[in-house]
Amino acid sequence: MNAIARMLSTLALVAIAFAASAQAPAGAPATDQAAGQARPLRVMLVGNSLTYSNNLPRLLRAVAASQPGGPAIETATYVIPGAELDTLWDDSKAADALRAGPWDALVLQERGGLVRCMANNRREPECRRSERAHRDFTRLATGAGARVLLLATWPPLRASDLGDNDLRRRMREVYSEAYSQLASRLGGDGARVEVVAAASVLLAPKQGAADPHPFSDDMHPSIASSLVMAAQLYSAVTGRAPVAQDLLIDFPMLPPAALTHPDTPIETQPQLAGDGSKVLLKAEALAPLYARAAGG
Repeated sequence: MNAIARMLSTLALVAIAFAASAQAPAGAPATDQAAGQARPLRVMLVGNSLTYSNNLPRLLRAVAASQPGGPAIETATYVIPGAELDTLWDDSKAADALRAGPWDALVLQERGGLVRCMANNRREPECRRSERAHRDFTRLATGAGARVLLLATWPPLRASDLGDNDLRRRMREVYSEAYSQLASRLGGDGARVEVVAAASVLLAPKQGAADPHPFSDDMHPSIASSLVMAAQLYSAVTGRAPVAQDLLIDFPMLPPAALTHPDTPIETQPQLAGDGSKVLLKAEALAPLYARAAGG
């Protein structure tokens, strides 16, 4: 546990340094090395700050790069801060890129809590818009030969909520069922849809290996939580759990208020590239986080 605390303290300093200089131009993002794989797996992520906080797409790529023998993963991430999925569909940039293909997987991240609304009252306008956007993205992904991964998120939570084990259990059950129902509906036309159970893992009650502080505020994942989510996504994309290996972080851990733009993938935006600082996370510190991811 001390190793994890040291790791997170170091990464937090990197995140703070980036946030302080986020408006300064920087060089191009670091590129990943192909890990013995002729064609990296191509993954598109669509969502909001729950996806780009702590640079989840780059964490996913870093996890893949750390695994002996590959496969490498390439990402293209379309995000709008605070947006719902229908806003990203209407924006059309992600949809256009999806049509261009090919893609191996599409990760859809809806605003925290909205999927529960879709399960309870699908007649509400925002619920209907969200389900329609999920269906439209799923249809395009299927046409591009890609699987759809629903990244299960959560609503805003106060510290007192997180201290209530019974509430955490109930929320895990509710959101697990809501996402399961949505995946079933989306898969009705032959689409390959899978739930990445991030909410179930991060909301696990405060016992054992569970994290009593999974969020950096009342909603956004902590750095440890984003590492867990990256391991979960790696497993969903590749079909195998990552093995704890030293992990090179040579990219900024983006804050929720990062200066993202919706017109292009965040991977191509120079203002998000960072200053080239590097941190090596040791395998022994990552092992318990990967174990949590596998338990979801």
